[in-house]
Amino acid sequence: MDIHAINECLELSHVGKITFLEVAQKLAAASAQRYIVDLIGLKMLYYGNEDETYTAPFSFKNSKVALEFNPQAVQSAIKDIQQQKIDYHTFLNLIMKAGCSHYEVFITGKKAIYTGRDGSHHIEHFPQSSKGNNQ
Repeated sequence: MDIHAINECLELSHVGKITFLEVAQKLAAASAQRYIVDLIGLKMLYYGNEDETYTAPFSFKNSKVALEFNPQAVQSAIKDIQQQKIDYHTFLNLIMKAGCSHYEVFITGKKAIYTGRDGSHHIEHFPQSSKGNNQ
């Protein structure tokens, strides 16, 4: 995996200069297969096509993750970030308030799974267009 490309995607995401689909494309080109954003442990775990792994720190002044998972609130936050109504930090705060403890993005499977503390989850398939999706 290309660690430099991964770190660049993470940095650009935090400053709102790259969309989610652009991140997915760049990570695929960097030989990343999937990644997990741990919103409680504040770290990102990347998995490569050759079974290599990379853990990146995730500096974020976070909200507390709610105990109850609210899939409708997660879906609403996803919709808002896709329509560029909110930035990535607001998105993270909203899904944490909705009880999302972590989410996993499957680059090759073109979907993300948002999971609560009890295993409740919401599956979101990648949008077809690269316009305005920054999750």
